[in-house]
Amino acid sequence: MLALDLQVFFGLVLYFGFSPFTREAMNDLAAAVRNPLLRFWAIEHIGAMFGAAIAVRIGRVLAMNAPTPMARQRQRLIWFGIAELIMIAGTPWPGPFGGRPLFRL
Repeated sequence: MLALDLQVFFGLVLYFGFSPFTREAMNDLAAAVRNPLLRFWAIEHIGAMFGAAIAVRIGRVLAMNAPTPMARQRQRLIWFGIAELIMIAGTPWPGPFGGRPLFRL
């Protein structure tokens, strides 16, 4: 959870402080929605990452309130798996438009 919280914090700092995509998208949001690259970075990526963070929080709360250790484990597995799928969907993989390389040398 701490790793995810730090990732969200640094992502928000980059999103609102340093991202040229966000600055360009916020200047004209209607045009950004029509541009697939800007729409991905300004809306889809951050929405997916917030969705994943919310899924992790839901899983943690449900696991804490589960009556048995097996139920706790099952709740964590389900919700953390959902969060992982959301993160995979919101990642800019290499190849598609605007994709990023996995390793930069």
